[in-house]
Amino acid sequence: MNTPHNPTASSSASIPNSHSNGNSVARRWPKILVNIAACYYLLSALTLPFVNKFWLGEIPVLALIQLPKSFLKSAIHTPMMSAMHSLGYSHGSFSPDYGATHGWAMAIMVTLPALFIVAVLWKLRKLPQRRTLIVAVLVCASIDAVVTLWFDSVSHLKLFNAMFF
Repeated sequence: MNTPHNPTASSSASIPNSHSNGNSVARRWPKILVNIAACYYLLSALTLPFVNKFWLGEIPVLALIQLPKSFLKSAIHTPMMSAMHSLGYSHGSFSPDYGATHGWAMAIMVTLPALFIVAVLWKLRKLPQRRTLIVAVLVCASIDAVVTLWFDSVSHLKLFNAMFF
């Protein structure tokens, strides 16, 4: 039953060559992308209801998780306001124009990143478990979208009203 140890046979089988390692990384990146996106969406959705509970001086610490979404919303909202003005739909004042485009900018903010990830995954035809990865992104993004839109409608802490541009 006991076989003598052959160091050359066992070591060559356990050390992958660089070509196969690079190829496996190339196949794993979509799963890594989905895991990162899903974790962000779930972390964002789980911490958002408690964002006003933990403050460090003047900063709501859990709000830092929402900064990418707030930045994206600002990047979307500013051109929408400009387009509204140039198309002649402006009410002539910032406040009514902001209110008229806020909901649309929020909807685009919560859907655009997930749709981009889904489009990338959809292009990878030979990706194993492609449908499962797409469903995972869409489910996690949907949970985050519902929580984000709910929070924006009921909270007095307006995290998504910043204009970075």
